[in-house]
Amino acid sequence: MRVAVAGASGFLGGHLSEALVERGHEVVALVRRHSDLSALSPLGVELRYIDLETGEGLSESLRGADAVIHLAAYYTFHGKWELYRKINIDGTKAMVEAARLNGIRHFVYCSTTEVIGPVKDPPADELTPPNPQYAYGKSKLIAEGIVRDSCSSKDGMAFTILRPSGIYGPRNVNDVSYWTITSFAKNALPTRFIVGSGKNLIQFVHVKDVAQGFLLAIEKPEISSGKTYIISDERAYTYEEVYSILAELCNRKPPRMHVPKWISAALVLPVEAFNRIAGKDSFLYHVSTVKSVTQDRAYSIEKAKTELGYLPKYDLRKGLRETVDWYVKNGYI
Repeated sequence: MRVAVAGASGFLGGHLSEALVERGHEVVALVRRHSDLSALSPLGVELRYIDLETGEGLSESLRGADAVIHLAAYYTFHGKWELYRKINIDGTKAMVEAARLNGIRHFVYCSTTEVIGPVKDPPADELTPPNPQYAYGKSKLIAEGIVRDSCSSKDGMAFTILRPSGIYGPRNVNDVSYWTITSFAKNALPTRFIVGSGKNLIQFVHVKDVAQGFLLAIEKPEISSGKTYIISDERAYTYEEVYSILAELCNRKPPRMHVPKWISAALVLPVEAFNRIAGKDSFLYHVSTVKSVTQDRAYSIEKAKTELGYLPKYDLRKGLRETVDWYVKNGYI
């Protein structure tokens, strides 16, 4: 199958392109002109240049493809709504239209569990009412609606939506998991204490397991078409468990001191304000992060397991060990 991957040069895109090539698919990598192509170069995939902000090259980039996997997005939690709208919403709409004009049979969209938001009664599943807290999740929810409304198997283009939870793994060097792991390894101040009880739940997923989910969706269109799936680890972990595993892997003591949420927010607020004035964004030094770590984000993957045969190969300890080893080897920690 000839698969066009939008965002192929990104963290997930590189791993997914590798997996597609290994499975014998022909990959057309849709990338920006200034992208880092180090993960794609060894694969020998065809490169085509696009720009989601301007729409440049979209229609031409999909010629000859059988399916599209749309990963490209403006991914940050404290960004500008104008960019979320332009890239995640308008860009997705333009990509869907380009796919339709090129006779694409299957449009697979990468969303996020952040469209669900904090989970009041964990675990959440695909039927849990969306309640995104961040602009990123809100933009992806709107984009999901565009995909559902614009794609129909009746006119020849089916769709599938996948919602990965927080993705981590080797080669991730600019993401929440990267900032968290490297900050923990360096014993940064925010990693020396636990906000709240530490009993709230968080659920991650290794990048290779996410790639598995996309492979299954693209290779089983008769099952996945018209459906939405959560792709994540087998289970959620408490923040205390996550910190304990990271401490073991990073050869440091886990945090033991618990700080109430309101005190943590008061301590972080001045740093957040300074960063805003300086034009910087730090996920760890943000009041919204203090709020997030005292909420549950836990999900059921039963639908993906039952219908697609999805089976995560990495638990958190195994995945983090591989990731930390990669960071050490490549000089990030």
